[in-house]
Amino acid sequence: MRRKREIKVKLYARAIIAITLITSWSLLSLSGLVLWLAPTGRRSGQIELLFGLTKHEWGDVHFWIAIATIIITLAHIIIDWKVFRGIIRYLTSTHRRRDMLSS
Repeated sequence: MRRKREIKVKLYARAIIAITLITSWSLLSLSGLVLWLAPTGRRSGQIELLFGLTKHEWGDVHFWIAIATIIITLAHIIIDWKVFRGIIRYLTSTHRRRDMLSS
């Protein structure tokens, strides 16, 4: 019974990490796009862009979203380390390379 509960907790944690990972990368992409499309020049930092934020404020938002995204990505790698290691082993195995060369 306890083992079943541990599996549910791990699945729940993986689902939460996956959803937050998709959300954080999407927000990071959106804020990067806003910064990329923002005007350049002497007074460009004073012009209000989307949601009433200036270019410099969007830069701060982008920075903090990037920090959160890095932390969430590291948590994802730590939680799924065994799977990650197995995929790397599979992709670098000599058996797989032999099959690719014979095709």
